[in-house]
Amino acid sequence: MSSNATQYDLITLGETMWRLSPPSHIRLDIAQTLDIQVGGSESNTAIALARLGKRVAWWSRLPKNPLGQHIAQVLRTYGVDVSGIYWQENARLGTYFIEFGSSPRPTQVIYDRANSAASQMEPSDFDWSALKHTRRLHLTGITPALSQSCLETTRRAIAEAKANGVALSFDINYRAKLWSWDQCRPYMDELATQADLAFIALRDARNLLQKPDATACAAASKLYERWSGTSVIVTQGEKGAVTFEGSEHHEVPAYKVQIVDRVGAGDAFSAGVLCGLLDNKPLPEAVQFGTAAAALKMTVPGDIALIAHHEVEALLASDSTEIQR
Repeated sequence: MSSNATQYDLITLGETMWRLSPPSHIRLDIAQTLDIQVGGSESNTAIALARLGKRVAWWSRLPKNPLGQHIAQVLRTYGVDVSGIYWQENARLGTYFIEFGSSPRPTQVIYDRANSAASQMEPSDFDWSALKHTRRLHLTGITPALSQSCLETTRRAIAEAKANGVALSFDINYRAKLWSWDQCRPYMDELATQADLAFIALRDARNLLQKPDATACAAASKLYERWSGTSVIVTQGEKGAVTFEGSEHHEVPAYKVQIVDRVGAGDAFSAGVLCGLLDNKPLPEAVQFGTAAAALKMTVPGDIALIAHHEVEALLASDSTEIQR
């Protein structure tokens, strides 16, 4: 495809927030300082893909103030096109707080995102003609959970992608603090059915299907049928992932990792898979690329996968004993 035919390899849209966390494993209720990181599923994926050498644009609605400008500057620094952002006066930026734990004390997450600028996204915020000039569109189930207008924006994005023959990937990315399974199930089915490729964690697949004992292979098959032929990737954390495109299952193992920060690993995985597909790899090989990208992400702090293409390739070429079996 010539450079004149496409401006972007991928466009994505969604909410990005400030992530505020005490240094090390200090408790939030006694913290005197907070580290600032930038995090959002779609922007995490966008940055990782840009770091892997792809041309990426991220769209959202941000407050027209220094906080919103900080979000845009971070993405711009990592090579993501942010020219499509809708800037809103007198608006707020969503934030979330993380108190890191270690076994047996779990990590705690507190969201403060209600009525954020991003939750007020409207279909009219964006120039949809840009979808004529991209190879792929990537969306997640977080955006439609934010508000009715965000759901309508997601629907418009899908309709425009379909009209322009753009490949669509959809990450279920269920968030229990935004809606229940009874609330979201029909919307997840509606949106995933229109995608070419869907990502879903095994725990979420079991809840969506209401089959608590389903294996990853069984869940992938059932979702492929339920979603009318959408290719499915079911992730299983340290057990790797399973792909299904209608004929046979492909199981891809995960890598052993000394974890520094697991937040954002799923987004790095998605970015790796999408990078592989943009490089015309078959889906199982793209998923292998994704597992390597996710493993590398967990070795660095913050939501963002600060990794390079050659690092992923080096891990893929490394001794197979480094892989979880």
